[in-house]
Amino acid sequence: VTEHKDNDELLPGKPMPVVSSGTNSIVFVNSDLLLQQYELVNVLTAQLEEERKRKDVDFSAKQQAYEDDAAYFQAQVQKQSISEESAKQIYEKLMMQQQDLYSLQDQYTAELSKKEFEMNLVLLDSVKNYLNRLNKIYNYDYILSSNNTGNILFAKDTFDITNQVLEGLNKEYNEKMNPGK
Repeated sequence: VTEHKDNDELLPGKPMPVVSSGTNSIVFVNSDLLLQQYELVNVLTAQLEEERKRKDVDFSAKQQAYEDDAAYFQAQVQKQSISEESAKQIYEKLMMQQQDLYSLQDQYTAELSKKEFEMNLVLLDSVKNYLNRLNKIYNYDYILSSNNTGNILFAKDTFDITNQVLEGLNKEYNEKMNPGK
């Protein structure tokens, strides 16, 4: 293994490992570290969490309104201050309101799942796009993904390009988000 010492735009920091024979060159990226340290992940995760909080607040408010209405209805029934016919109508309305709450909860869960799926696609596309451009320079045969629960049980640290990839991804992300800096 030798190191490729190119001061290329894609990799501002450490040199990249290169197998001297040029065939069967394999490197890996620790996907757990990418998810922890790639700035785009942090931004998208924060957006998703903000969306989740908004939906939780909205749902909680609607659920509380339902519970207040149900408690008021129950109190009126116990006081016998409403007719049996009115009680039936209000009860049916409360049941419909409860069903609407279940539907809303399902809708919010589906929307958040979809948003999380789309977020993962954006992240995967971002990383793959970067690695494709990177590989045009270094011409690796394989760039593997490794994580704590993955299939790669052991790999020499010399083949780990995670830090270089993180530096490059974060550099590009920051340049896109802060073009003047």
